[in-house]
Amino acid sequence: MIEIPHIIAHRGASIEAPENTIAAFRVAGARQAKWIECDVTLSADDKCVLIHDDTLERTTNGTGLIHKQPLSALRELDAGAWFSDIYKGERIPTLSDTLETLFFMDMGANLEIKPSGCDPVRLCQEVAKELGRAKKIPILLSSFDDIAVAEIRRLLPDMPCGWLLETLPDDWRKEYATLGASAIHIDHKALDRDMAAEIVAANVPLVCYTINAPDRAHELFGWGVTSVITDDPARMIAAIPHHPNPKGHKV
Repeated sequence: MIEIPHIIAHRGASIEAPENTIAAFRVAGARQAKWIECDVTLSADDKCVLIHDDTLERTTNGTGLIHKQPLSALRELDAGAWFSDIYKGERIPTLSDTLETLFFMDMGANLEIKPSGCDPVRLCQEVAKELGRAKKIPILLSSFDDIAVAEIRRLLPDMPCGWLLETLPDDWRKEYATLGASAIHIDHKALDRDMAAEIVAANVPLVCYTINAPDRAHELFGWGVTSVITDDPARMIAAIPHHPNPKGHKV
């Protein structure tokens, strides 16, 4: 089992640096974040790369679908200049780059499995290979894709995997058990006190995204939420330096 920190940096410190880049992860570490959240998908040649969108336009100077581009082409793109000239030349990282960086920074990760047009089973297989080769760090996997959650549970039965949701289904208990998930990750805007109480009473770790207001984070922790994912870890950690539950939460 692993302990989840109460604050996780969304795509790194994405309010200060270009999301899903090594620079954003380093800034998050400098702001005292213990974990980052990031998105992993496959290139055309089945290499694990970190990027959120299905397409390249928003966060790079490239165009088109990520899963149609080989790693060699993706690595030529600029993934930082869109954010600031300071980050001009920042590259799309591989999962291997990221895991190595986090190891040396003594950080963990919530790694979102994001098929983005590629085969979710193949993505899970490649992620499992990368994790098997990498130096060990705390990892919590997660995905919106039920196929991916089930495949990760099959490939890596000892590694926790959260079920990502935009809203909570009425029959969430049955599907959660069927998937064999280790936590629920949900949009905080879809959550109310009663829903949170139901999940917490079932001893299910509850992770909420994406919260940038400390007052809202305080409210969520008051409901028993395990962890909040934020674009602004510096602000959130300054406002809430320690987990409201001193015993912490494990998955």
